Amino acid sequence: MKKDNYHVLDSTFAQSLTNIIAAELNQNIIICDHHGVIIAAFDRKRISQVHEGAANMLSSGNIREFSISSADEKLLKNVRRGYDVPIVVEGRCIGVIGVTGEPEKVALYARLAARFVQATLESNSRQQKLVQALKEKEELQSILLYKIIDVQEEERKKISRELHDEISQSLTSVIVGLRVLSEQVCGDKEQKFVLEMRDVVSKTLDNAHRLALELRPALLDDLGLVAAAQRYIENYSRQYGITADINFSGLSRERFRPEIEITLYRILQETLTNIAKHAQASNVKVSLKKTRREIHFSITDDGIGFTPKSLRTACENSSLGIYGMRERVALLAGKFTIQSSEGAGTTVTVVIPLKDTRDNTISINS
Repeated sequence: MKKDNYHVLDSTFAQSLTNIIAAELNQNIIICDHHGVIIAAFDRKRISQVHEGAANMLSSGNIREFSISSADEKLLKNVRRGYDVPIVVEGRCIGVIGVTGEPEKVALYARLAARFVQATLESNSRQQKLVQALKEKEELQSILLYKIIDVQEEERKKISRELHDEISQSLTSVIVGLRVLSEQVCGDKEQKFVLEMRDVVSKTLDNAHRLALELRPALLDDLGLVAAAQRYIENYSRQYGITADINFSGLSRERFRPEIEITLYRILQETLTNIAKHAQASNVKVSLKKTRREIHFSITDDGIGFTPKSLRTACENSSLGIYGMRERVALLAGKFTIQSSEGAGTTVTVVIPLKDTRDNTISINS
């Protein structure tokens, strides 16, 4: 059957049905389309001929069973004595099935054959409708996920901006005020207390800067993925004492679509966080390469790795982070893979096509 039309007989499909029915009933079978053209036959020489009996019945609009007699064989073109039954699916005649032989003897076979064809077509129709409904559901889920990520990134950007612009400025003012106050108090005890408070506020300011960077670095929006990723990796290396080898293949000034940049940046964050928490690694390698058609991004650590079973469990069941990374990449029609073995480290690889094959109305805010 043709795509997007559940009730049109396809010649290959019709021939397969003809072969099955002919073998089961041990009868000579033909199937005509809705114009009366023979599209499948036990005798292949008859294919493409116009069965005049079927064509006349179909063109008359009076859909009915009919027999072909010996006399009809002489009067009508491309017919043989037998019995013909219309194939009706969901109230519409889409063809005719005929069985060669004495009409009275083969009428039952023709009706059984027609019912078999109708049942097969109706089953395929239901299956295709279910497949179409599932596809539409998956498309709606993708759109919903895009919107969720869109809102999430916008909120991250808003909170990051507030942390950087408003809270950081307020904390900086407090630090300056405490410094001035420490110079004005007379007692050593009071001065020490003020300086301690200033140190607490300074640490809070550092944490606010770090949190703003993790939520949404301004560098990502201003200068792009490469600059933001390099800054993040440098801070990560200092914080966790894990050395990092960076290979961005001369892409220092390259910009990609906003949704690609934020996706790869989030994968970088999630992967490096997992390495710091679980891998017991001392070194990571981060690589970003661009071909004519794709972006290749990979992160490799020299940690303890996964067993195949624990990796499968992490991917399928227990790790929302891995699931989130996989879903983000899938939304960009990309490929996300994890390769690992016990004691040999782990490699996360992402390949994303540069051409945007999605609906242009769907995007992730930059």
